Amino acid sequence: MILELTTTLTLLWITWYLISTYLERRLMPPGPFPLPVIGNMLQLDIKSGKPFHKLYKTYGDIMTLQLHKSTVFVNTASLARKAKIEYSNDVVSREIGTPLYKVVGPNDVVFAEYGKAYMFRKRVFKSAMHVFGAGIKAAEERGLHAVACTLEQIKTMKDQPFSPKNIIGSAIVVQLWQWLTAEKISLDDPVIVKLLEFNDLVAKKIPSTFLIHRMIPFYSYLPIKLSKFVKRGQNIKFSILSPVLQSHLETYTPGTIRNMTDSFIEAYKKEAAKESKKDIGSINDIKDLMIDVTLAGSDTTSSSLSWFILYMTLYPETQQKIHEEIVHALGRDKLPRMDDADNMPYLQATICEVVRKTSPVPRAGTVTINDVELAGYHIPKGTTIIVNIAEIHKDEREWLEPHKFKPERFLDEDGKFVGWTKYPAFMPFGLGRRECAGISFAKIMLFTFTAALLQQLKFELPEGAERPAEDGPHLGIVNGPENFQVIMRKRF
Repeated sequence: MILELTTTLTLLWITWYLISTYLERRLMPPGPFPLPVIGNMLQLDIKSGKPFHKLYKTYGDIMTLQLHKSTVFVNTASLARKAKIEYSNDVVSREIGTPLYKVVGPNDVVFAEYGKAYMFRKRVFKSAMHVFGAGIKAAEERGLHAVACTLEQIKTMKDQPFSPKNIIGSAIVVQLWQWLTAEKISLDDPVIVKLLEFNDLVAKKIPSTFLIHRMIPFYSYLPIKLSKFVKRGQNIKFSILSPVLQSHLETYTPGTIRNMTDSFIEAYKKEAAKESKKDIGSINDIKDLMIDVTLAGSDTTSSSLSWFILYMTLYPETQQKIHEEIVHALGRDKLPRMDDADNMPYLQATICEVVRKTSPVPRAGTVTINDVELAGYHIPKGTTIIVNIAEIHKDEREWLEPHKFKPERFLDEDGKFVGWTKYPAFMPFGLGRRECAGISFAKIMLFTFTAALLQQLKFELPEGAERPAEDGPHLGIVNGPENFQVIMRKRF
């Protein structure tokens, strides 16, 4: 009797699932029919490191997958811009309750849910970047310390093979920490070590549990590794940033901007004075804005720089051409500043081409807060829309020979740099309301570090080393190269 009842209930549930799923998906973009509980997990190509590539080739420009919830992948520049710009007020939220949301958010601007409090914090963040950016030359001066530390550390390798990823990662966090606090610290300072651990948790270890978490939503509450990762990330965030913020609040003087944390406090107070609503959070939310700076600003930038060094070893003629351009513009001793960028069009073009070719941020997702229509398909409220940046950056309809490394594509007929916004299919910083808020600072770091490194150093692969891959796995939030080694030679 129990077996018969169980069988009947199971059949009824399966029937209900098939009918309800069909009704939900019939007006949505095409995609493989999902299985109960696990959705479309079995169709993902995890082993290749590019889990959605084969499905993209099968289903085309827009597709629906079931990954714990309905998720629409947008694979063309035109649809991405329609979703993120034309529907900027509708495709704007984040999925709450995820492990990343618990660690980085909920009171930040990168992972936070859309609402009044988010909009207030976004205004604070943008205003703070404007206030701090007004002293951009001072910001560059502080950044030169990190550049000098990097050069000094690399020069100690003395023609010995080494992995540049850790040095670059530490240097970027040192620079961001200087901007936040005005403190000059070393690459191996305990604060830097902890922040790098935090970034590793958020960019790699927690995302590595992505698929299991999608299948089992309560997975993060179980006493397993993921729970430990989440707790450790939260502890690092509060142990490092709470004392810094408290110290700045106690010593803050209105109108005096010592660093980026002061700019956050000043912007918060000014924006709060305009508000009559109570649901805007508290000044302690600045901690989450600070972690946005050290996380979003560091991991993507350090990955981009690691890719850049790798590509310089793979394309030595490009490396030599950039070196000659830098020396012609600066000489041998002057460290580069952003003001020098116009005199180095080929370097800027190469940075863009490396970023296009590797897509350090391979995907960007937001959740719809209203129903929208894309390519004639109905996308209901609450659906995650993922812009497949890695595929768009290699779309043959947008790029001539997209799989070839060609910095010249970012130069005009006169050899001038065409800029970061020339091509609609180039979107390294995302699009719309959730576009990276620190774009100008990311560009400063990319330019000053690459120019300084290639001005004074030459990078080569160790003799007999296997040629590293020109692309990496797209499994996490950030796509970095597999670990590789280089040899550094002093130029002079």
